[in-house]
Amino acid sequence: MKSCDLQSGAGRIRRALEHLELAWAEATDEWNDEASRAFQERHLEPLIPVVKTSLDAIGRMELLLREAQRDCER
Repeated sequence: MKSCDLQSGAGRIRRALEHLELAWAEATDEWNDEASRAFQERHLEPLIPVVKTSLDAIGRMELLLREAQRDCER
């Protein structure tokens, strides 16, 4: 039976989030006004915790799928 690999996708998501956070930090060096703060408040602040929660869920799902696979192989 072929195993599911959720960690590769989770790794890509994690790296994309890190890239976003770094790019935003660089952008705010030059763009630091009311519009940038509104963008951060409306888009980034809600997004980042959701992505982190999703990554945690992916990790838990990976463990459950591995356990189910082991059970099926018995």
